[in-house]
Amino acid sequence: MAAFPEAVLLAAWEAALGFAGVRRALALAVAGGAEPASVADLALGRRDEFLLALRERCFGTTYPCLVTCPACGEDLELELTGDDLRASGGTATTAGYEVRPVTSRDLLEVRTRRELLARCVVSAPSPEGEVPAVALSTCDPQADVRIDLDCASCGHRWTSPFDIARYLWTELETHARRLLYDVHALATAYGWAEADVLAVSPARRRYYLELAGKTA
Repeated sequence: MAAFPEAVLLAAWEAALGFAGVRRALALAVAGGAEPASVADLALGRRDEFLLALRERCFGTTYPCLVTCPACGEDLELELTGDDLRASGGTATTAGYEVRPVTSRDLLEVRTRRELLARCVVSAPSPEGEVPAVALSTCDPQADVRIDLDCASCGHRWTSPFDIARYLWTELETHARRLLYDVHALATAYGWAEADVLAVSPARRRYYLELAGKTA
């Protein structure tokens, strides 16, 4: 894991613990450096850049993934990099429609995709026309990251979405719960406070847990 204060990692996990979906992504973005007052109005791609930054500060720049081939069911292991997950700039105009990027506030306040599309239109060639859904992803590609995959077993090729908020939360929760176990176990064995446990390196902490017979 990259050098990062584990107490800060636990604080980021705790800040997002009571939320789900969009609100959890917002809490994580704030932990990653976004301004709390304006984070809900950031384009989703910009918000997700804060999530990528937080993830890489906590866990490094490689992203281990396990995916299942939809054709043959084979589990595939792959390792992505931060560069794989950072999209290039898009265009704000598609088929004559000029749109703005979707924000978290949009997702929290609208109920249907149709309402979302209409809300984000800046100008349209016809007031009666239906906004093409592709317009939203092309104006903010970072909000819709997709990974091209192929199966080594059967040769099937497909494209899979990558959700940084979900990926980061899974890692954070797994690591936070492991840290909390370490704190509990060493506090029970030696009477240490949480700060004392977190001040010990992971390698030394494992050794103390082994000595205390507390390894999970």
